[in-house]
Amino acid sequence: MNPSRRRALQLLGLTGFVAVAGKTAWLQVVQGPDLAEKARAERTLTWTNVALRGNICGRDGTVLATSSVSFDIGVNQVLVAQWEDKVEQDSPTTGLPETVVVGHGPAAAADRLAPILGVDAAELGARMVGESTYSVIAEAVPPDTWRQIKALGIRGIEPDQRVRRTYPAGYVAGNVVGLTAEGEGRVLEGTAGVEITQDEQLTGINGSGSMEVGRTGTQIPSGRVTETASIPGATVTLTIDPDLQVLAQQAIDEVVTAQGAEWGCCVVMEPSTGEVLVMADSRTVDPANPIGSAAGDRGVRCVEAVFEPGSVGKVVTFAAALEEGAVTPEDTWTVPYSWTSANGQSFVDSHAHGVEQLTTAQVLAESSNVGTVQIGERLADDVRYAYMERFGWGAPTGIELPGESAGLLTPPSEWDDRTRYTTMFGQGIAGTTLQSAQVLATIANNGVRVAPRVIASWTAADGTVTRQARPEGVRVVSEATARTLTDMLVGVTQEGGTAKEASIDGYLVAGKTGTTEIISEDATVASFVGFTPAHDPAIAAAVIVNKPSGIYGGVVAAPVFRTIALAALHKLGIAPDPSVIATAKAHQGAQAAPSDQDRASATPGQG
Repeated sequence: MNPSRRRALQLLGLTGFVAVAGKTAWLQVVQGPDLAEKARAERTLTWTNVALRGNICGRDGTVLATSSVSFDIGVNQVLVAQWEDKVEQDSPTTGLPETVVVGHGPAAAADRLAPILGVDAAELGARMVGESTYSVIAEAVPPDTWRQIKALGIRGIEPDQRVRRTYPAGYVAGNVVGLTAEGEGRVLEGTAGVEITQDEQLTGINGSGSMEVGRTGTQIPSGRVTETASIPGATVTLTIDPDLQVLAQQAIDEVVTAQGAEWGCCVVMEPSTGEVLVMADSRTVDPANPIGSAAGDRGVRCVEAVFEPGSVGKVVTFAAALEEGAVTPEDTWTVPYSWTSANGQSFVDSHAHGVEQLTTAQVLAESSNVGTVQIGERLADDVRYAYMERFGWGAPTGIELPGESAGLLTPPSEWDDRTRYTTMFGQGIAGTTLQSAQVLATIANNGVRVAPRVIASWTAADGTVTRQARPEGVRVVSEATARTLTDMLVGVTQEGGTAKEASIDGYLVAGKTGTTEIISEDATVASFVGFTPAHDPAIAAAVIVNKPSGIYGGVVAAPVFRTIALAALHKLGIAPDPSVIATAKAHQGAQAAPSDQDRASATPGQG
């Protein structure tokens, strides 16, 4: 061969070798890691470790809401149709192990799955036939069951991991606990009650995992495996006492049914801490079955529904008059059945009576509208308005629940000639059950208003407990005024008062009835709000019944208050007051002992 030609061919071969070597080096050194990572990604199976939503518990630790992981089992009907059920067995001819196909398709898959799922194989097989790439064949399967299914290695059987919310206590505090629904990525989200206001705290942090698998879907022994555990959401502990809550819900449902009322509410709170022990609505929703309740029964009426407080509003008028020094409990008032103001507005009491001479304390005990407006006239409108604001009317309490109403409180500049007077006895303004409870709780707490709350603490996944800070109190009236008004409110539940049905043997009860006309509907709102023991209050409570067949709060609501308050006193370990018992026995003895005249009349021969 020509030397020149030989050198040319050698040079061409060398060039080709260098090019191939360079390409190889490029693939191995430069692109190699990327290509390896891409290949690894293609054979890597990833999953999400779904975080559990935090629990919601009562103040005693009773679990009101909890979560669990379960699986919905889906089938890819296209892939299952191609699946072969293979078993390893010894060959009858050679005696060596061999793989044998013993079945294929939906029928074979159903035969394997049916015993685990506890269903009929034929029916299951029929549901696995078709062209769908995902069809659910079993819901809410526990993790252990899914592990058994996964071990079968049936291609086309796919899990859908989900967190489901359960409510072990049923309807107990259902309105307060609230509701959830699946949001984006099937993550549970709060839609009502504490579930929504505490959604961020209750929501956990998902983990993840991955492993390398072969073409058959089995794990590669030497492959990379990663695992990041999920972090559950925090446990939210409520101030609600489940035992008292159950009793209150039953009592409210009973009075609503007996009275043919539209709805009823009850709130029980600790005056000094603001902690709400009971927040009961009639027909309380069961969070596990919200569609079983009407839409209007799924919220929290105790903080959403507003009404005119009626005579409960007189407490604010009397508190303002006492605090401003405009009246004393002993002042005397001429109280006719009907009274007309200087601007021509006429007012009457609930019951016809002649002209009476009543003290300030008696005006409150008998809930006289006529006496109240005379007392209210002693105060300037802007002064009374300021006290209504201080007691909490017209502003949300800040309770940790959604949809709280601020109520309705217009300034004096918007009052007409009649509203100026009606606001003195709780009409022309509107508030919630919780706001009514807050008014009496303020008097019970020596004149200091403490914002109510329903959350006691949060417990993180690592066990760290964060307690709710006690709200800072707001001085509304002096201790002296609170004590004086307390004594006057005790008279409401004694003989001659409007709420003797609220009295509790062995305890002093201070409170106020309320009866508000709903003129547009020819109906009333009956209420009783009070606290006990009067001179060392443990609880303040409000009972509201909307549109009862009965009229007066002392008849409709006061007995319910007594039932719930007595149970609360027993639960809190508040013993009866011996002095109250002794006074009651002495009074009963005085009534039972006949006078000299009675004895003379009973003597034979005396006429």
